[in-house]
Amino acid sequence: MDVSYFYGTAGEIDAASLYRLLSLRSRVFVVARRQPWLDPDGRDIEPGTAHLWAEQDGVAVSTLRLTEEGDGLLRMGRVCTLLSHRRQGHATVLVRHALVLAGPRPVISDVYARSADWFTRRGFEPRGGRTVVDGEPHTSIRHVPAARRAPAPSGGSGPGHRGGGYVPAWAST
Repeated sequence: MDVSYFYGTAGEIDAASLYRLLSLRSRVFVVARRQPWLDPDGRDIEPGTAHLWAEQDGVAVSTLRLTEEGDGLLRMGRVCTLLSHRRQGHATVLVRHALVLAGPRPVISDVYARSADWFTRRGFEPRGGRTVVDGEPHTSIRHVPAARRAPAPSGGSGPGHRGGGYVPAWAST
């Protein structure tokens, strides 16, 4: 079965797609981990937030989001994949395209400590600091593009804006 990849800001994607992403994240972060917390934090609908995701037969199977943090930094967060779709490369595709969208801007994230090696293999480096969130150790990571001199995507207001900037192969025009 084919998997399709998508991205867009809250203003660019429809309510049903955003709902599927929030539902996936709740299934992975809240239900599967038995963590009683509210996943939607208000950042999903900020104008500069970009969502990237993979779908199979209309079901979101993997997702991540990019938020603008100021000072040219982007934060990658909420990276997750359904258990039944893990180890198939979906999150890797999303991370790679998120980094292309980021252009020369550094990307930071706080990830489960047990997942840090996965991110390291994708070009991230530890940036120091460990915390415990909901009983789970986290570590801070950072990706600084080797080619920082590469031009930033032109146009648009956020990392997922399509106006004149980078348009991934999977994006509809």
